[in-house]
Amino acid sequence: MNEFKNNKTGFDPLKMIKNLFKKMKVTFTFICLIPVFLILFACKKENTNSINPISVNTEPTLEFETIVNNYEIIWGMDFLPNGDLIFGEKKGKLYIKKSNSNEITEITGLPSIKASGQGGLLDVKVDPSYKDNGWIYISFTSSDPSSNLKLNRFKILNSKIVELQNLFTATGPSGHNGSRIVFDKKGYLFLSIGEGPSTGGGSANTNKNASDLNSPWGKIHRFNSDGSIPSSNPSFNGKISSIFTIGHRNPQGLTLNPKTGDVWESEHGPMGGDEINIIASKANYGWPALSLGKNYDGSTISKNHDAEGIQKPIYAFIPSIGTCGITFINGTKFKSWSGDLIVSGLASQKLHRCIVKDNQIIKEEIILKDSGRIRNVIQGPDESLYVSVEGPGRIIKITAR
Repeated sequence: MNEFKNNKTGFDPLKMIKNLFKKMKVTFTFICLIPVFLILFACKKENTNSINPISVNTEPTLEFETIVNNYEIIWGMDFLPNGDLIFGEKKGKLYIKKSNSNEITEITGLPSIKASGQGGLLDVKVDPSYKDNGWIYISFTSSDPSSNLKLNRFKILNSKIVELQNLFTATGPSGHNGSRIVFDKKGYLFLSIGEGPSTGGGSANTNKNASDLNSPWGKIHRFNSDGSIPSSNPSFNGKISSIFTIGHRNPQGLTLNPKTGDVWESEHGPMGGDEINIIASKANYGWPALSLGKNYDGSTISKNHDAEGIQKPIYAFIPSIGTCGITFINGTKFKSWSGDLIVSGLASQKLHRCIVKDNQIIKEEIILKDSGRIRNVIQGPDESLYVSVEGPGRIIKITAR
């Protein structure tokens, strides 16, 4: 191997090649280790962040489908235990839509209904114990000249109404009728009724029905499911023992908060001042003396809603949205929306999601708009929302994905 060595210069080719390979080995090793260092660094960074909650999408993706179309105003709707949808037209027609098809059947044998102005066939509610008793409840304005708003119940046999019973009658001139029906967790039936003819609020008001303890109008009534009066109903020292709360203008929304068991109400104000209230026994909600809205002539009703003995709304819509049917989102399919209140808007023509925290509405957003006047909203057994919209009357199903 010495023939490769230059004795004069000290140059050794073999040594040079060995050194070159050593340098190449170090360089190659370093280059090869770069991805390893990057992986280790990345793993270390991931482990550091793993102590924080993983960010996930808690907002549902919504799908919209029209399942009922080309009807008149659909005011009330509810679900039967088998998943069929029962709904009514304000003009005085009642239908059942099959859960597994588009088949819709008219139910005959309704009582005589006067459909004019804000009157007609109003709410429809299925008894929570329907599987055992078969009862269905309706509120409506009657064509009977001696009465106006009625609460009836009945059963259905072969698409015909049987065993029709009248549970309550509110006599007198109508106008603002309400009305909604809801059952609480104890099985009590709540019925909301408007104050009748609207003459405005404040000192100039001539319609004192809402504060008159001998008038059924402008009240929320509570019954046993058979129409009898619960022994625990409050005493107002009036003639009508079904009265549970007073001071309501036009309450067109009632729903049960499934988390708290409270009944929540939505109520039309005059020009602004639509209210969301939590219903409490013997409470006075202020109408016609107090309102956050104004009369239609622009006059002030009250500067605020503060007065001794008056229950303030937990939320007011100013300007008015025309509050109507309301429902709470229950279950898990709507993800972070569970527990929120959904409010239908007639004037706004929008479906409002109201975020609820500690029995207060802290924020609202719009989840449906530009579809027409929204009359009612309920949640189905599949946890989807079912929304009745006017012009034409239809029911839109909102599914969360």
